[in-house]
Amino acid sequence: MKWVPLYAVTALVTGLHNFYGLMSMVNGAPINVLNCISLLGSATLLGAAFLLPFRPSFAAKVGLAGSILSWVFYGPLIFASLVAPFSIWLEIKALSTFHDYVPLIGMLFGPVLLIACTVHSTRFLRSSRETIRPPVN
Repeated sequence: MKWVPLYAVTALVTGLHNFYGLMSMVNGAPINVLNCISLLGSATLLGAAFLLPFRPSFAAKVGLAGSILSWVFYGPLIFASLVAPFSIWLEIKALSTFHDYVPLIGMLFGPVLLIACTVHSTRFLRSSRETIRPPVN
């Protein structure tokens, strides 16, 4: 029950960031497939947040699947920020100058929240498997 806000906030932050990225197609930009897949992952994480109080084991599986789908976009984002930190810093500066906070929050907090969700889902699944299996003598 205490992990529901983590899943919900992660889904909202990553979902809004990806939806905001997809809104450029209104002006004629091509559809970014990575944003679409990550948006599906955000929706899956939101579904896991709703399932978590009722079926925690199944919600952890759904949350892990949503995290993996979201990593399709955020993995290359982290890699690009490590390879070219100066250009990422300029982009962050430009976004804050124009008061464009949705992609700024998504770039800064999305990966951190996604790491937390992935770690929680993985640890919960591992601990539930250990409690199900009887000890071998």
